[in-house]
Amino acid sequence: MNEQQRDELRAKAGDFKMYSLVLFSLGVFFYLGTIIPGALEEAKKPFALLAVAGCLAAALYCSRRAARYVCQLEEENPFEP
Repeated sequence: MNEQQRDELRAKAGDFKMYSLVLFSLGVFFYLGTIIPGALEEAKKPFALLAVAGCLAAALYCSRRAARYVCQLEEENPFEP
């Protein structure tokens, strides 16, 4: 693997970590909207909870993709910082 490919993997890993953090934060804000009394109508709560689950699932997916890219980097050069 050349230096350009390693740089691409590092960039992808960083991007997916950032996506994961943003999606996790968005899911938390949606969840807070469901537990605050009077912030949301009862009929809309199931949709908000589905949005929470979707955001958290997407955050988990992005986190696993970032970990996969980091593992690919470590397999190629285990002693490089």
